[in-house]
Amino acid sequence: MSEHSPAEPKRIPSWYQQLADPWHGQPLSNRVGSRRFRRRLVVGTFGGWLLIAAIVKLWSLNTGGWFIPLCALGVANSTIQLVWAWRRTYVNAPQLADSELDERLVQISNQAFRIAYRLFAPVVLIAWGLSLAALAWQPNNQGQVNALVIFFGAALLATTLPTAIVAWREPDPQTPEESA
Repeated sequence: MSEHSPAEPKRIPSWYQQLADPWHGQPLSNRVGSRRFRRRLVVGTFGGWLLIAAIVKLWSLNTGGWFIPLCALGVANSTIQLVWAWRRTYVNAPQLADSELDERLVQISNQAFRIAYRLFAPVVLIAWGLSLAALAWQPNNQGQVNALVIFFGAALLATTLPTAIVAWREPDPQTPEESA
């Protein structure tokens, strides 16, 4: 038997409510969820990718093959990139021309791209050096696997970093009572 009587409405879990609320006709500034939720999403995304990369690396060591584990990593990368590209954040939510964005959204977007570039440029240089070292010094296919895992990590960072920066830095949306 169920815990709820037919007359009693079912309670919606709070985690589901946080996912569902942004889609119910709220203004753009309220569609991004709480700061805490967005930060958990950023940490979960990149932490989850590191876990998948470690599993792929162990899988390739165990099987000796590299093609299927790297295909799995490619699918994981693509999935994460699509989720972040379609995620409603300040960087990608307005489907407007730049001239139609208000000044605040333009400044937030530009600042996120500047910070992302400053972080990404040194990461790519380090990743490039590590990839070359892995190719030169590791035997068999493991150097190729390591170089491609590093490449996939850099590609993920390139496509998601500006949006993740905005998601991390933006304050909680204001309710109409707070702004009055």
